[in-house]
Amino acid sequence: MTEPQEDVPPLRERFPDYVAFFGIGLVAATAVGIGIGLVFSATVPEGVGYTIIMLGVVLLLAGGATGGGYTNLGMGALEALFAAGGREEGRPDPMERLRRGLRPEANPRAFWQVVGGICYVAVGLAIVVVFGD
Repeated sequence: MTEPQEDVPPLRERFPDYVAFFGIGLVAATAVGIGIGLVFSATVPEGVGYTIIMLGVVLLLAGGATGGGYTNLGMGALEALFAAGGREEGRPDPMERLRRGLRPEANPRAFWQVVGGICYVAVGLAIVVVFGD
């Protein structure tokens, strides 16, 4: 049996927080991008655009890893790889732990990380294409 998940508030209550965090990330990436554009031999729009794209890629990777269950494997994967032949009576099957780790419960935070990552990549690409040299 699966354990009951904690109660997740409805989207209309969570969405303003998501928009606020998106805005904070956009401002922070813009500040870093301006610094990169001024220090290195890139234009400021290119520095800002590529920094925002980088933030989007990080969010895509983080959301995909958590949503896909790849961060839940822990030692189960190593145990399944190295200790599968030496199982003792009464010990759980390490391959079963691995299979359970690949089928995680729904994770709305991971979904919205991926959505935010896609939006950051789109905004960054638009800045680079429109304002870049």
